[in-house]
Amino acid sequence: MSSIFLGSGGAGNLSAQLQIRTSGKEVVAAGTVITADNKNLEFQLAHLRVVFAFVSDGATTRMEGKAGDSLTLTLTLFNFDNSIGSGTTSPIEIGTLNGRKLLLAFMVYALSDSSSKTVHYTFMLGDRV
Repeated sequence: MSSIFLGSGGAGNLSAQLQIRTSGKEVVAAGTVITADNKNLEFQLAHLRVVFAFVSDGATTRMEGKAGDSLTLTLTLFNFDNSIGSGTTSPIEIGTLNGRKLLLAFMVYALSDSSSKTVHYTFMLGDRV
């Protein structure tokens, strides 16, 4: 975690670690990214790699997961081309990190199937395994 500057008053400088929790889970990474195209998005978290592969096939919005090896998870996101967003309704367990469950929640926004995607993501740690 990186330090943030909280401010200075008459008391001098104060820096602290920002820790975020939701439903007892520790948020380890969160943010928003706009893809350069409509093909894929890759996350590297420690030694784990998570790939979002965007596919349009004209059917329903759905997600399929496939482990390429023990360190790579590819989530194929079919028809995630909705301007009001498509994503998880609750965090999904995608693996383990430092002996704890690793979970992911995300929302994808797009103007069309051929446009770039705006992705909000949150990686969090759950219970020990």
